Amino acid sequence: MRYRVSLPVFAAALCSALALGAQTSDTHRARSQGAKTQDAGDVADAARALVQQQARAVQSIDRFEVSHQVDITSVTPHYNQTTHAYIKTWVLRPGHVRAESQQYQRSETIVSDGSTTWVYNGGDRMYSKRAGGAPAALFSNAFPGLARQLSNANLPSVTTSAKLAGMEPLTIAGRSYPCDIVDVKVLQSASNGTLHDNTLRLWVSREYKVPLKVEATFVGATPQDSKRYSDYVTDFGPNQNIPASVWKFDPPADALQMAGTAE
Repeated sequence: MRYRVSLPVFAAALCSALALGAQTSDTHRARSQGAKTQDAGDVADAARALVQQQARAVQSIDRFEVSHQVDITSVTPHYNQTTHAYIKTWVLRPGHVRAESQQYQRSETIVSDGSTTWVYNGGDRMYSKRAGGAPAALFSNAFPGLARQLSNANLPSVTTSAKLAGMEPLTIAGRSYPCDIVDVKVLQSASNGTLHDNTLRLWVSREYKVPLKVEATFVGATPQDSKRYSDYVTDFGPNQNIPASVWKFDPPADALQMAGTAE
């Protein structure tokens, strides 16, 4: 910058003031941007930590009963239709589990005391009985969630990023459960490309770290078709004293036993 010789002092003072202001502004901006970057990193780390915590919690909480409802809404250009399923599960580790599900006229009961496992199909009135405990997946899928690679226990291994989306208390059987909302982005292969934006949303209990609600949208046969999935707890009893009768199963008198073992 060139200044007139007759104004050297004024020009020098003005230039110094502008330079100082620019340096202060640049320093503040740099610090602010650094703080925002740090904050964003902290938030992302906290979101990923919640995904890890819920995976551990669903596999380690020792004694509970939980009921949840699954609503699946099929959306097309011509109609919307919602189906409902209801699941209740009792767990007493190690080895004890009972799961009862109902959808339309279909029902299924799985009972295991760790040494014997029963599977009863109420629609067909057929059952199987085999030695040994129930599959481990049955324990880890007791809370709201998806299946296979997208199950609560497997979610950390397929997560590519996670983001905190807020906090919301869920009221379950008259009690409020504060929950952190986490948007979890997963590998496309985890859902065979059917999960919209490869993202699902979890409501994770702050107290128990288990997911109390899960939402996801799946793509349909055409861009206008989709399936909206909502799975949420309707009753929750942690640390319950569960009666021994829960781990017993007597098939109905008219039920038929299936040959071999059941998956």
